[in-house]
Amino acid sequence: MDADEAVGGDGPEWTGVVSERLRCCVCGGPTDGAEDYVLVELTAQFSGTRQWLGAHAEHLNSVWAEGFSVEVHQM
Repeated sequence: MDADEAVGGDGPEWTGVVSERLRCCVCGGPTDGAEDYVLVELTAQFSGTRQWLGAHAEHLNSVWAEGFSVEVHQM
């Protein structure tokens, strides 16, 4: 369980900044129950616009430029 999950009656429940886990933006697959789920926030400096992307960390690592990586630490 990570910082954005809380234990509910039937197990982990998503409690992140968006109302539910998003599908992986790389593979398009579901992220429910994925231990390597990450939520990425993109912002536009001058407009204040925000976009949220969900992904499996392994998938992000496979497409990002050299020198960028995602590590997931269980909290």
